[in-house]
Amino acid sequence: AWAYPTARHDAPALFDSVATVAARQVGQLNAHDVAQLVWAFAEARHSAPALLDALAGRFLSLSERWALKDCSDVAWGYATLGHAVPELHAAIAGFASTSMNRFQVGDLAALLWAFGKVGQEAVQLLDSAAPVFSANVRTLASEELLQVAEAYVMAGREAEELFAAIRAEAERRQAALKRSSQA
Repeated sequence: AWAYPTARHDAPALFDSVATVAARQVGQLNAHDVAQLVWAFAEARHSAPALLDALAGRFLSLSERWALKDCSDVAWGYATLGHAVPELHAAIAGFASTSMNRFQVGDLAALLWAFGKVGQEAVQLLDSAAPVFSANVRTLASEELLQVAEAYVMAGREAEELFAAIRAEAERRQAALKRSSQA
């Protein structure tokens, strides 16, 4: 299923069929399979509430086998589809809080954006992540910088040093773009 949204091919009938089959076989999926399905449905913007609920339960049951990227993809997928599962997001937030220094910075940005989008309380994680983001603003793509800023705004968290770092990086990129266009 992930190939269709990757190729930007709209296939709602296919996703309906995948949802039907996957819902019957959800107990056979591993955590990565769940993450890939959630990501594919979200990337295709195809909501399947019954399947998403079943996948959330399956992902929760596999918490001892979670990979950091899978957590980020699952949280992002549910947020993108507007499908809130508070217990899933709370479990991922707890896992991320204890594993934050192992996340890729871009995956952490997507994760925090997802929490903000679904209204998941992640104060400890946001507070711990601010210095990480501040130190790594140059490594973040522009979209990721926006995700980070949006996550803190949605959560109502002040992070003055982080916002100063984002502002300085935006100004640096703007100046570099201006220089390159004048060359």
